[in-house]
Amino acid sequence: MRNLDDKRNISNETFLTNPVEVKEQVKFLEKVIEEAPPSKENSIEEALLDKEKSIPMEWYRKIYDIKSLTIDDFCNSCGKTSSFISNGFIPDFHVFLDFYDEPSFENYKSLLDEKPKCITINFQCAKCRESHFISLLFKGDTIIKIGQYPSFVGREKHELVKYKNIIPKYYIELIRSVNAYSQHMGIAAFVYLRRIYEHIVETEYDRIYGADKNEKASFDEKMKAVDKEMNIIPPELDTQKSKIYSVLSKGIHEYEEEECYEIYPMMKTVIIIMLDKYLMEKERKKQLNKLEQFLRNK
Repeated sequence: MRNLDDKRNISNETFLTNPVEVKEQVKFLEKVIEEAPPSKENSIEEALLDKEKSIPMEWYRKIYDIKSLTIDDFCNSCGKTSSFISNGFIPDFHVFLDFYDEPSFENYKSLLDEKPKCITINFQCAKCRESHFISLLFKGDTIIKIGQYPSFVGREKHELVKYKNIIPKYYIELIRSVNAYSQHMGIAAFVYLRRIYEHIVETEYDRIYGADKNEKASFDEKMKAVDKEMNIIPPELDTQKSKIYSVLSKGIHEYEEEECYEIYPMMKTVIIIMLDKYLMEKERKKQLNKLEQFLRNK
């Protein structure tokens, strides 16, 4: 297996277009590279539009026809999120596809179970050409991201740093949660998410009710009281609000490690939505202050 860097480099002016027939393969690989944490087994069955069909060998062979991949990532040189483009080449899959004259997918899956194949892809920032590297392991019918530079957690830190100036405690807990998730520790990742949720509810309950608060109120009662006052959970999720804390609690007391790991991204999204509310309110106050100062000087 040749490393991608063994191929010719593309110039800054060259843009390679993927054939239409590899759309599914490109979308799947880009999603794995951009979103999947290290060590997660990503089944290629997830990429099929028709979930009732089995993986055909031809689907896998088409990976060889991909010309380039594009992902969004934080560029340290540019200081912001940018588009990163691969050097334009997925490795020669025929190197190990041609072990059989007409291999079936099952035969090929067995082959990759016995002898997994690893590739490293070099992505470059479309603006400044900063290089990032992703290593993928093809094992059986799964693709596993086994390494990346910069790290998965490093990237997440750049995405989450905007919450640092709201309440630092939330940012610290989020980073700890992402760290646990990146190490395949689903239950630990849940613990930190629940701590953020509980802290938001307790803080807002104290702020809203002050000296009139019910010291004997259960957490569920506090949660409902706070939500009634400020909708910490979007109204669109009204029918599911009671399940959010329930799922976070089950992640600690009932769910298995792997189950927590699988549903973690959705629960993290809930927390992010809650924090975004604080972020928008902070920006609103900032804009109102600017407007007030402007009007005073007129």
